[in-house]
Amino acid sequence: MRHKPQPYQSNLIMSALKRIEDKTQRNIFECYYFKREGIVSIAKSRGLTERVVGQLLIRAVQAFIEQYDDGHLLLMFKDSELENEETE
Repeated sequence: MRHKPQPYQSNLIMSALKRIEDKTQRNIFECYYFKREGIVSIAKSRGLTERVVGQLLIRAVQAFIEQYDDGHLLLMFKDSELENEETE
């Protein structure tokens, strides 16, 4: 998404974004992926540590994955994990 020229035009992306319940996480997700700000820049502008921003971003990504396309993206990750366990 960081490299997509207009991520706001995707209905699936916008729908998943709106479903991220925590407003701070959603805002950090938008800054990082849509506005292409770095973690250091986000931390400085919000008065947070880089570690806190990283943690909030991880939580936001998890929430986004769970919501994107009604959970289909999450299913892809779970299927991939199962395949990796079977090959080990």
